[in-house]
Amino acid sequence: MVSRKPITIRKERFYAHPPADVWTAITDPHALAEWFEPNNHEAVVGHEFQFVCDPGICGDAVSECRVVEAEPPRKLVWSWVHVPRKAGKAPSGPMTITWMLTPESGGTRLALEHSGAENIGWLQRNMMRVGWGYMMKNLIPKVLGNVTGGRFTPGAILLSKRAYSCKTVPTRYVR
Repeated sequence: MVSRKPITIRKERFYAHPPADVWTAITDPHALAEWFEPNNHEAVVGHEFQFVCDPGICGDAVSECRVVEAEPPRKLVWSWVHVPRKAGKAPSGPMTITWMLTPESGGTRLALEHSGAENIGWLQRNMMRVGWGYMMKNLIPKVLGNVTGGRFTPGAILLSKRAYSCKTVPTRYVR
């Protein structure tokens, strides 16, 4: 058996918004659908959820997730496995996505730690590394523009402008 060196992707950004608003941006399923992918997320420990979009450049898999920790508005942890839609293809090994929110003068520092990245292929891992950075720098700020007092108003990123398509995604996931 070949052992793999653990790989963790780390990203960090400061937002001039209170922790409650940043928490909403990373937990509200409508907000997540705008900056990431369609989902059925709830920030409740034990909740199992999926991120789903049409097959595309990032592959043809569903992300099967579970909320492992939820300490609003401080910490959120998901377990994560990519499950290919094609029969006979094995799911990825387990990964963990950890979000840490730290209040700072004038806003919140959001840190992402994606561990277990050695369990996905090189191309996908590097696309995720770039993708997390892009989303945190460009998309979460747009969503935060539609969060006030911990409440998200949809429409920050129109469906036609998102990085994914969802023509084959069940309507319960599309926001």
